[in-house]
Amino acid sequence: MDLVESLRLLAEQNISGVAFLFAYGATWLVCGVLWQRVSLLVAAYATLFQGVVALPIALGVLFLLGAVGSARPVVDAITQLSVLIGMSQVLGLPLLIYLVVKRQFALLPFTFAVITAMHFVLYSWLYQTPFYIVMALVISIGTMIIMLTAPETPDSSAPARVSFLTGGALAATGLLFVVLHAVA
Repeated sequence: MDLVESLRLLAEQNISGVAFLFAYGATWLVCGVLWQRVSLLVAAYATLFQGVVALPIALGVLFLLGAVGSARPVVDAITQLSVLIGMSQVLGLPLLIYLVVKRQFALLPFTFAVITAMHFVLYSWLYQTPFYIVMALVISIGTMIIMLTAPETPDSSAPARVSFLTGGALAATGLLFVVLHAVA
């Protein structure tokens, strides 16, 4: 079996990463609500640590889909690459922690969203689909526009809007993959 075919089978097995898109999309959407309803500090911490909630949910969904515990259609090196791509966001944590320590709470969702978008570009190759690049562009450019047009006040709605855009883009891409895999 060649590499492209094994990547296609991986995408089929994981529905192109839909479990992660839905889990993280949901936590971003929850963070959007929190930015509207709780203190900036609480919303910032929720945004910073949303992966603690999303990752186990995503892994649980993968288990329910049968993708965990079954034979992977790719060589171990591709599995290792997949894990590295997923963990690449961790390198952005020092910047995010810096923003919290310096009380630059409103910048946290924007910075995190851009880091998230960058890491998703690599999934375009892994799952052999351009939709990850499209999603990354929507998140990067959309969140930049939100931040550039937002008033510079502590009670700005920009962090919530950035969170809603990011969560919505993740969830919409997940839904697109469900539809595409259902018709394939």
